[in-house]
Amino acid sequence: MKRTCQVTLNQKSFPAKCGDVLLDAALANGVDLPHDCRSGICGACRVRLVNGRVFGGRNEDDEMIHACQARLISDIEIETERAPDQVSTSGRVAAITRLSPDVFGVDIELPGPFAYLPGQFCKVQFFGFPARNYSPTYPLEGRPRKHLMHFHIRKFADGLVSSELGRAIRVGHRVRVSGPFGHAFLRPQHSGGIVLASSGTGFAPMWSVAVAAIMERPTRELIFVVAARKLKSLYMHAALCRLALFPNVTIIPTVSEPQNVSAAIRTGRPTDHLPNLSPEDLVYVSGAPAMTAQIAKIAKAAGARCFTDPFVPNETAQGQNTLVRSLGRLARSPGRAFSEIAGRLAG
Repeated sequence: MKRTCQVTLNQKSFPAKCGDVLLDAALANGVDLPHDCRSGICGACRVRLVNGRVFGGRNEDDEMIHACQARLISDIEIETERAPDQVSTSGRVAAITRLSPDVFGVDIELPGPFAYLPGQFCKVQFFGFPARNYSPTYPLEGRPRKHLMHFHIRKFADGLVSSELGRAIRVGHRVRVSGPFGHAFLRPQHSGGIVLASSGTGFAPMWSVAVAAIMERPTRELIFVVAARKLKSLYMHAALCRLALFPNVTIIPTVSEPQNVSAAIRTGRPTDHLPNLSPEDLVYVSGAPAMTAQIAKIAKAAGARCFTDPFVPNETAQGQNTLVRSLGRLARSPGRAFSEIAGRLAG
């Protein structure tokens, strides 16, 4: 292996040691790559690998790599796309609405506009609780209101944050919003078709992309595959009815459970109902990691560009990270680490 590698980012180069983590090498050279969790979960540091090879930090069916996980093993060329600068601002909860048995709509009022691209996500921290990643979206009904951000949050029974919505977290609760992050945002001025796929609350960023795409060109061809586990989880029916009014829009709602309520609702996985893709299509996906990875693979085989942001449940990721950190401290302080692990498992 070479001792040094050359990293070219957006046509500007800097040297790095082979074997170094890409994000560390960039920051050491004064290159401010967007990043957040440093554990390959949030996706904030994903960049497009144009040429070269890295070890780790990538899915072979995706041209994006996690800079915080990828180690340099050759000269590489990477690209980032222009996006709004990341900022942090404080606000308050303006409304909490139950959209389905397991999904809440949360409106957050901010002192001024918050710039983000349709499809991006933010880090949201309710005062007194750990931060979580949620996607701002367009209202399901009506028009957006100035200085108001809308989020769809799935409730987990053991969630440190989501289980407290409507209880400890109420209207007026203080919030800090940081971002934006993510790469599954709308690429404007695309002349071909757009295919969107979402599962669960991954609908929020894809709904934002759909609205922006139609506002840009109302006659464009757009296919939206919307997946939910159960019929009662299709909380977005009002939004889908609005979207279906446009002439070249096709809506394909799917559920995992068998149902005979309507022939318009398909049964099965989102991948069972994808259209035949072509190199002229742009594909955007948000939802469960297994789904996003499978659709990215299908898109790659068809020659279509695909942009994904896997929807890793923040509650699960936080729990895994806590356990990993505790296990790592066993050698230094076994009694304390075992206490933390036991408490985590018991709670």
